[in-house]
Amino acid sequence: MATQITIKHGKETLQLDWSLDRPVAELQERLEELTGLMVRKQKLMAAGKVLSGRSGSLAAAGVRPGAKLMLLAAAGSATGGQAALEASRSSRQEALERGRAALAERAAQKGLPAGTAGASASAASMRQRAEAWQKTGIAALRDLQLSQLPAELLSIASGVRVLDAGGNQLTALPPGITALTSLQRLRLSLNRLDDAGAAWPTLCALNQLAILAADDNRLTAVPPSISSLARLQKLSLNGNQIASLPDSLGELHHLRALALRGNRLAALPPGLGRCAQLAELDARDNQLAELPAQLGQLTSLRLLLLDNNRLKAVPPAILTGCSSLATLSLHGNPLTIEQLRETPGFAEFDERRRAKYDKQVDMRVLNTGFDEGADAHEFEHWND
Repeated sequence: MATQITIKHGKETLQLDWSLDRPVAELQERLEELTGLMVRKQKLMAAGKVLSGRSGSLAAAGVRPGAKLMLLAAAGSATGGQAALEASRSSRQEALERGRAALAERAAQKGLPAGTAGASASAASMRQRAEAWQKTGIAALRDLQLSQLPAELLSIASGVRVLDAGGNQLTALPPGITALTSLQRLRLSLNRLDDAGAAWPTLCALNQLAILAADDNRLTAVPPSISSLARLQKLSLNGNQIASLPDSLGELHHLRALALRGNRLAALPPGLGRCAQLAELDARDNQLAELPAQLGQLTSLRLLLLDNNRLKAVPPAILTGCSSLATLSLHGNPLTIEQLRETPGFAEFDERRRAKYDKQVDMRVLNTGFDEGADAHEFEHWND
């Protein structure tokens, strides 16, 4: 029979209907889902006793109906990649606000009305800006507090090769953006675009794009039509809420860098293994429980970042098949370096890793620790 238990975690209080006959481990797994704090980093306590890691039921551990539990993070450990991501995102937003404040201060010094250094001033000078865009092919609209793209941009659309509209308040892209037929680089990071506002069918019609960055928006999905961007070399979608990716990503045969940090991905599509030129893949701070063996087909992959996920193993095909892989980071996963060393193919990977660091030492450019890629210990230990 289920009873209500209360779990205090930082400033958050969780209330769950839970059977005390269920194992402690099941409750810890549920708490990982709710808080993002990995099981091996949890210190779950009841009445002063540590429950974490116990093999029996909650009742056997002495938990009674209506009990109040406390959930802590292991001393010295990160509380989860998502928290770190939010801190990083807040830092970028604060920097953006400081920049806007500086513009307002300069406007005040010049006797301009408040706000004219930002959106108002940019709106008033859009025609002058458009003349510069037409000459250079580069439309710089970053950090202007824009809620929509200016009409002046679309009036010279065919000549624009680069559009940076990051750091604004865009909630939707206009259908007319398809007129940017020469656009090669599009930056939309730090806006308020959701799936509808991003107008994926419109974006995917920009078939000259080589770089697409839409970090820190409100995206939850990527459509199969992403494969239409056949010239895409870099796709950056960090800091969204994307839960899955289409297998059609594998049709992006020129893709060299894929950034997916801080989303809600539970898996990577097997089709990603068809991206023959992919050299960098960053999928840190997600919810990945396993990796597709097809990633072992990525012979150009040099950098694979998978920190703060739920990975318990790495397919041997990745260590053996990714013949260029020299940097693999798996910190914050329930996988120890001892387990990684026992994986078939680790010796080949380790040889490449050592060769890379030896070269950096010789060239005196080494700026990171000599790291095998995983944590030394799987579980934290506390005294009862």
